[in-house]
Amino acid sequence: MPNFFAVFISYNPKDNRIYVADVRTFAQSRIWRLDVGLPQAISCPASIPVNPTFTTNYVSNNFEFDNNGDIWSFSNYNFNTGQCNLDKFDVVTGNVINTRVLQFPSGNAPNAITSGDLCILPNGRMFATLGDSPSRLYEIENYTTPNSTVNVKFLLSLPKSCYGIAYLNGKLEVTGTNIVNSCYYYTYDIATNTLGPETPFQNGQAPIDNTSITPTIGSTKNLFSAIKVNNNTADITYEVFVQNMGNTILNDVNVVEDLAAAFGASNISNVSASFVPGSNAAGLTLNPGFNGVTQKEVLQAGQSLPNQTGTNVDYFFRVRISCRVTNLQPGTTYRNSAIATATINNVVDKVIITDSSNNGTQQSIDPNLNGNPTEAGENIPTPFDISLLPVKFLGFYGRLSKPDVTELLWKIAIPAAGADFFEIQWSSDAARWTTLGKIQIMNERQSEYRYVHPHAGEPVHFYRLKQVDKDGAFIFSNVIRLSQSGSFSQFNLFPNPASDFITVDPGRFSEGSIVIYNASGRKVHEQKHSGQQTTIDLNSLSNGIYRVLIISKEGTETLPLMIKN
Repeated sequence: MPNFFAVFISYNPKDNRIYVADVRTFAQSRIWRLDVGLPQAISCPASIPVNPTFTTNYVSNNFEFDNNGDIWSFSNYNFNTGQCNLDKFDVVTGNVINTRVLQFPSGNAPNAITSGDLCILPNGRMFATLGDSPSRLYEIENYTTPNSTVNVKFLLSLPKSCYGIAYLNGKLEVTGTNIVNSCYYYTYDIATNTLGPETPFQNGQAPIDNTSITPTIGSTKNLFSAIKVNNNTADITYEVFVQNMGNTILNDVNVVEDLAAAFGASNISNVSASFVPGSNAAGLTLNPGFNGVTQKEVLQAGQSLPNQTGTNVDYFFRVRISCRVTNLQPGTTYRNSAIATATINNVVDKVIITDSSNNGTQQSIDPNLNGNPTEAGENIPTPFDISLLPVKFLGFYGRLSKPDVTELLWKIAIPAAGADFFEIQWSSDAARWTTLGKIQIMNERQSEYRYVHPHAGEPVHFYRLKQVDKDGAFIFSNVIRLSQSGSFSQFNLFPNPASDFITVDPGRFSEGSIVIYNASGRKVHEQKHSGQQTTIDLNSLSNGIYRVLIISKEGTETLPLMIKN
């Protein structure tokens, strides 16, 4: 380009290409699509071709792709009203797909939209620096939500004119030049809303327009289940969630799980890893030699994790890691982290990306939503203390001893250290629950319990147990169903209500199918079962009431399921 005025640049996560737009005629856009080798061997093109890839009549004032590959731009600014259009347009034809009206805050509207730049984080947050002398920094909210008001939040006036903006590691790099002999930038911390000092721009380049290539990985880890074998031995299962949080494909993705560092190498046995059903759309392969001691990489080497584009679900995975741990000391907290790793630019100057897991489910991967999961306070190891383990239910059964009397029996693993009481709950529809009574746990060595429920002879009854610890923690048993015929469901599912998954225990049923229907009677899931406990991923289903059917040669039975996130 002969100069940089009215020239814009943006990276498209959907096709891994750089787009350059020249609008200096102010009558058309000449757009080049350039391959820079992402995510493999990154290199700059030797030159920009003479002929553009596309020529359109739409003239953009700044433009930026989001993670879906949609491109956004400003147009038609009215300085008197402080309004302009935010257009989503087709980069090939220049046709405007939809337009949203932006109203800048009174007293803080920019003096122009032709001077400035636009930035969209991989998580969708949009920021812009607009105008000059002074330039102003904004966040544009609700811009993708149909039929909603687009909110423009004024953040601050910048000390100098800034024409470019890019995203890097949880911060905005807002860049400027006096056009003659000075180039500079400021870092704006998204989490703390603070602006850093002026800094000379890298390599003396004139930063008129910027784009963001963001290789970022995030991970969380939570204690999925733990069963006390004895006072110093437990069978532990962790669930690790890993997500490509950036806007480019990640190479060499893996998870380092160092069980030996947490518990001691000689105390680890029976190690296994498995993907949570429905959470490996990327088709990743586990490392068959993984043992958490000498081989700590959970995945086989050399695999890639796509970036999120559209509604795809191949940009993340969940893996469950189980092991038996001996020589545990009650009262000692054992902390363990999973380290997610990846790279881009595999040939030279490899960029290594890493994140130590935060304790919790995927919602805790980036609590402040600034797109950077590696900050202090967002990398908390997952704790485990055998003395705090909840009760393990070994069985929960019921029968109608009379048409109007239910007898409930249950058995737990002992000792029940730290357990306080059982709460017996009843429902007619498995959705709304009533507490019938409580049984105090007086002896941690008592394993069997009984409760009798007189009732008015309703046609169907559902029961479950809520066990509460002395520190307030609680768990639910499976749900059982009884009818006036005296029969009860021969299969169980738990937890119920559920959020991410359910486990179906087929009971007396041999191999067959498990089918889930929503409240309107539409089949939303079906899979085979082998007569063993089966875990079903629910992340694709919305909140509500469902019916779960088990079908085999022994017959068909149904249980209700509530999904509640």
